[in-house]
Amino acid sequence: MSDVQHRPLTSLQSVILTTGPFIFLWTSLRNHIQRNGAISFARTTTKLNNEIYSIFSFALGGLILNDVFQFYPLDDTIKTNDIAYIYHLSKFYEYTDIFNLVAGGKVIGPHMAFHHLTTPFLTHFRVLNATDWQVFAFLNCVHHFWLYAYLGGVGLFRPILPVTGWLQLVAGIAVDVLWLFQNGKSENPEATNRLISVLLLTRYAMLYYEHLKKGGTQDPSEGNVDGKKE
Repeated sequence: MSDVQHRPLTSLQSVILTTGPFIFLWTSLRNHIQRNGAISFARTTTKLNNEIYSIFSFALGGLILNDVFQFYPLDDTIKTNDIAYIYHLSKFYEYTDIFNLVAGGKVIGPHMAFHHLTTPFLTHFRVLNATDWQVFAFLNCVHHFWLYAYLGGVGLFRPILPVTGWLQLVAGIAVDVLWLFQNGKSENPEATNRLISVLLLTRYAMLYYEHLKKGGTQDPSEGNVDGKKE
């Protein structure tokens, strides 16, 4: 997808450079909350953001699925590269999850911290610079639709979250491992990107397992995103 490289936040350098300000703002906000207490409207903004992002995830998942199967021809209005770029940018927007939760006085656990810090790198390598990215991206959007709807107040969605959470991770790893098994010995530069994807997704899976083992649901009302009371 070389034709997206001219767009903002698509180069590896630009992704790296966003990490510093993100950590700085996160740390500064956390220190402010520790001194002054939670922001009164943070819970409301968090709930609203969850509701909006659930709808966005549903719509983006639909675009990705339509891009593969062409249920409704868009006549090049939105191209594959455009959808990939939107999906990539959404991972920067997810920084707001951290800010909202910290503003509400919540403690961010290792699962959510590592995930939000590294997903822009995952999408840089695996979505912008590799093929057949739609499998994981679609399943990730499906998971986010259920997850953010649950966090927005739809409690009956809770039982499906471990299913969709594991499905996206297992499918994402399996697709890349299969590709590496078939093409990894070639000189294809995509092999490195696929390997990075496998490593990141495997780490996500390890943290997700620990997260669920501790009884976590990613529900901010339960304390931190590892499900522990602070």
